[in-house]
Amino acid sequence: MGSAGVIADPRLRAWVLVPGLVLVVAGWTVLSSVRGHGSPPSFAVMWVAMTIAMMLPTATRPMMRAADGSIGRAWAFVAGFALPWLLVGAPTYLVMNAVEWTPFWIAATWAAAGAYQLTPLMRRTLTTCRSIRFDGDPSRYGVRQGLRCVASCWPVMLAAMVTVMSIPGTVLPMVGLLGLTALLCWEKSPSAAPRAVAAVGMTMLLLAAGGFVVLGGGVGAGHHASGTSRS
Repeated sequence: MGSAGVIADPRLRAWVLVPGLVLVVAGWTVLSSVRGHGSPPSFAVMWVAMTIAMMLPTATRPMMRAADGSIGRAWAFVAGFALPWLLVGAPTYLVMNAVEWTPFWIAATWAAAGAYQLTPLMRRTLTTCRSIRFDGDPSRYGVRQGLRCVASCWPVMLAAMVTVMSIPGTVLPMVGLLGLTALLCWEKSPSAAPRAVAAVGMTMLLLAAGGFVVLGGGVGAGHHASGTSRS
């Protein structure tokens, strides 16, 4: 059947994951070695790497659907999917460098991400993210899935990025990002119940509240455009 029909023979499914797998491995490699975000070029590298490494795995099901056994169609989907994330990188850069990211503001960002997790808009967006219905054009379908992904994941991506910038070393930040990626993949799976997704939002709010309590309402030390800690 054509591209708008059933997914291709199972023996062909693994091949369509090759483009995504190559990019994801490259993304995680970059994330393990690049930490700066102060200048536009360094931020762009970091943002593209996070988009590919963390967001593309969450779109495995729609990518396989759009590819229908064709690696070329899989690449077309990936290009379309990445476009909205690349475009939203500009406002993200402005936000990242508009605030001195003290522990207080990092906790506030996680609180905002947790609160958004509980909204009807988030629930609707996750529902559309899980859909694999498309019109046969992998590029256009990729853009649509990318827009849905931005709408559901941008708040937590921002929180993750400012958190990673404040943690010294490489191992702990990478473990945190891998855990968050697994969580986002689960959220977009059909098995994720609305109550469980809401519980994730409540957990974020509780952790953020704990951060506020520990800080005693203060701002503490943080990082700004340079991405380095300072007192």
